[in-house]
Amino acid sequence: MFYRIVVPTDFSDCSQEAWELARRVAAAPGSELVLTHVLTEVPLYGEGVLNIETARKIREGARKWAESALEDWVGKARAEGLSARAALRGGVPDKEIVAWPRTSGPTSSSTAPTAVAGSIARSSASRRARCSRFASRPESQA
Repeated sequence: MFYRIVVPTDFSDCSQEAWELARRVAAAPGSELVLTHVLTEVPLYGEGVLNIETARKIREGARKWAESALEDWVGKARAEGLSARAALRGGVPDKEIVAWPRTSGPTSSSTAPTAVAGSIARSSASRRARCSRFASRPESQA
């Protein structure tokens, strides 16, 4: 049994399949699902059409959309009786995904079993994760 299952998402169909798989695994009593999305930090430039203010508006729009989508997915899991929460981070996705289980949450410094679930089986995040991991793949790769 895993106490915490971190599920990174980019909201793709494959990520949704991984979220469904994680929800089945998290049906065990005491499990917590953490659906997380990483917004890529992009530099703000002051020249051209994409000036600093426009870039800020785009980033803020992306953040609001991601928060809404995360809460929608988490709300459905809670409606199924699961313990679930959302986490939105900024940075380099594969680095944040690997760091998340070690640096966040009430059991981050403990040895509580944690798993990372997602569509990241071949990514550097999956190879560097220091916890159990399971992944879904698109049917074309199965």
